[in-house]
Amino acid sequence: MLKSKCFSKKSYVVIGMGKTGCSIYKSLTNSGSVVFFWEDNPKHSKKILNKGYKKYSSKISQIDYVIPSPGIATKGKSAHKLIKKLTSKNTKLISELDLFQIYLDNLNTRNLIKIIAVTGTNGKSTTVSLIHHILKKNKFNTQLAGNIGNPIFETKMIKKGFYVLELSSYQLESSKIFQPDIACILNLTPDHLARHNTMSNYGNAKLNIFKNINSSQKGFFNDDSIIKKLIKKNNHLSKMKNLKQINKNKKNSIKLNVNQYNLLSNDQNYRFSYEILKEVGLSSNKIFNAFKSFRGLEFRQQIIFSDKKKLIINDSKSTNYHSLIAALKKYKDIILICGGQIKSNNINILDDSLGNIKKVIIIGEESNTFHKYFQSKVTTVYVHSLDKAVVEMSKFMKTNTDFNTFLFSPGAASFDQYNNFEERGRHFNKLISKLSK
Repeated sequence: MLKSKCFSKKSYVVIGMGKTGCSIYKSLTNSGSVVFFWEDNPKHSKKILNKGYKKYSSKISQIDYVIPSPGIATKGKSAHKLIKKLTSKNTKLISELDLFQIYLDNLNTRNLIKIIAVTGTNGKSTTVSLIHHILKKNKFNTQLAGNIGNPIFETKMIKKGFYVLELSSYQLESSKIFQPDIACILNLTPDHLARHNTMSNYGNAKLNIFKNINSSQKGFFNDDSIIKKLIKKNNHLSKMKNLKQINKNKKNSIKLNVNQYNLLSNDQNYRFSYEILKEVGLSSNKIFNAFKSFRGLEFRQQIIFSDKKKLIINDSKSTNYHSLIAALKKYKDIILICGGQIKSNNINILDDSLGNIKKVIIIGEESNTFHKYFQSKVTTVYVHSLDKAVVEMSKFMKTNTDFNTFLFSPGAASFDQYNNFEERGRHFNKLISKLSK
């Protein structure tokens, strides 16, 4: 856990007591701060209160800082009511990332620590995991945190080494002073628009990752039309000479003999990882050798069964159309299971990726968008639940003797039927394990 004397003798309110909120609360308390919490969910608020956390009350006269958890809206009409109330009384709004920057700036060994920060719509988790893996393989002290696994303030304190951070648009949105040593934006496709309203707002939140880097630091971004337009419009970023574009159409120089469990399907993750690791001083040989031992992450085009007749893939992390497109373009003879809570009505972007599909099985509380789209293009059935989808898949296996790829790639969020994509992915794996018995 991170703690610092620089936070002592100050008062804070943490809004939203999920993993991130609780980690910040504990860190500040252990640093000698006066800390209160606010949680909108009454049941969770009571649970937190019973654990000894101090709840904010309007009777408390002075608060120096209010810290929103990433899921708490901070801007416009949708801004949390307590943020509006506190900031109207000279309380300062500070983000998790800016609090982390203050922590870093007060370290005696700051020059021995490098911050690698990665954002984007798709591929963040794989990229930071790959970077973290290669640094560990090369004997560096490295901590992986952020929007993956441990919250930032729950990580170990280090005097020398790397913090490798996966950052969401929610985390970056209200950041003002965060300054990573190496930053990158992998891609930008429509996502989280219920929060950000427009692609421009969403993109600009992501661009905050570059806002404060200096001439000795480095930024990488994809050959992405949306990113390039937003950078061009931003007078400060457009003049920065230390932002490097990674060309996605350039022939990949990374040639590895890897088995099917490696996640080379989207070599964007490897290209960015390679560039970042070269920037920190690793040789190509050291990077390539470490690539070979990387086994990818669960639920990202994860091959869970393979023989001469079938390939079964769990891509539960596919929560938008662009993730689905990546999977559809990679495999052939596909029996697709998709559906869930859609993030965009622009489903026609799938048009150029349908050539490998033989059948579509649709799940989800609401089937209309997927069903209307697929039914005129390919054999389509709606079954509502993942359990029934696997039963339908099993029937197809028994009646079809040709080789098939059974691809579970929802192309939609999981929240209509599951708490998160991990729960959805574990359920699929469990159903397949029963199928093979």
